[in-house]
Amino acid sequence: MPTGLVTPRTAPAVERQGAPQATPQATPQGDPQAPRQDDLQDTRRGDPQATPQRTPRAVRAAGVPRGGVEVADVLHRPVTAPPAHRRALRVVAGAAVVALVATATGGWVAQDRAHRQDVARAEARARVDAVMAAVDAPSSSGARVEVATWTDARSSETGALTAALKTATAALAATTHAPADARGALQRAIDTARTTAADGAASLHALRTARAGLVAPQKAAQDGEKAWQTAEAERKAAEAAQRARQRVAAPPRTTTTGPGTGSAPVRRGIPAGGLVCSGTGGSGAREASASTLGAAINSYRASLGLPKLGVARSGSLTSHALDMGTRGGIWHSGGDNIVGCVGTSTASYLVQAWAHSPSHDKQMRRTDVSTMYVGAATQSGWLFGAVLFR
Repeated sequence: MPTGLVTPRTAPAVERQGAPQATPQATPQGDPQAPRQDDLQDTRRGDPQATPQRTPRAVRAAGVPRGGVEVADVLHRPVTAPPAHRRALRVVAGAAVVALVATATGGWVAQDRAHRQDVARAEARARVDAVMAAVDAPSSSGARVEVATWTDARSSETGALTAALKTATAALAATTHAPADARGALQRAIDTARTTAADGAASLHALRTARAGLVAPQKAAQDGEKAWQTAEAERKAAEAAQRARQRVAAPPRTTTTGPGTGSAPVRRGIPAGGLVCSGTGGSGAREASASTLGAAINSYRASLGLPKLGVARSGSLTSHALDMGTRGGIWHSGGDNIVGCVGTSTASYLVQAWAHSPSHDKQMRRTDVSTMYVGAATQSGWLFGAVLFR
């Protein structure tokens, strides 16, 4: 395509006010009546008020092929869009503006929502920080004071429960003669209190309840022990009175050898310093179980938290027990630590009698020995015993 030309096309019809619409027609090349390009330009320069108008016919410049359009002619044509085109342009422009506004509005809404979420998260973090600050507040703050007050109260209750446990444990050890049900109830209360005291999460109410639960069982066990001690004292007093009456009324007991022995009568009395076991003496003394008497002593030691001792039957102490049963009294042979008699064959009653004598109780509580050597015998329903701790 030659330089300076545009694609040939039919010029659009232009409606001019006051002039009939005409279709431009090209002037044949070489037409002497066709005005020149210079004449047209001069006309425009000569009349500044004149409105450039084109004749209905297309003007062809020299050298432009037939059917072509001169560039200057195209550039100076007035561009007037039809009314329908202008309305279409306005609709398209309006739609574009609405789309831009909608896009901008949607972006702003999303940005505003994100901003609100950031603000909500910041406020939540601020509340958490406030709670943590209250926990770590200085000691002068109300929260710290309340925590300290509760801690002091719990420490005080724990200390009071510990002290009550010590008292109850001592009471259990000192009430070995109380009824079994009373001692069992006290032991269960002690176990419960120990569990509560060791629980670091126990409440003040639980600590107080455990301490209060020790009071009644402890009192019941102590009352049972006192009742037994009273009855035992009355029994001992009655036995002492009986022995005194027997010593006054009865002559010394003697025995003789069998007929034809020719031996002189031998008095079977109790050595000086011995005690009479009333209603006993004479033939019929039998050996009793040394292991049963030793087990009763170990049971008593266990109630005091003392270690168990070994138990061994002693032949010499068994002979001494039989001798005491035959003579009807008790005395030390020199090879024993404790001797005794009780008006029943039950070994635990003999141990209880020893426990109420400070000197005998001290021997049963010894921790510097590992073995007890035991001799036991029965006579007339009484139990005689002799024990050596070594």
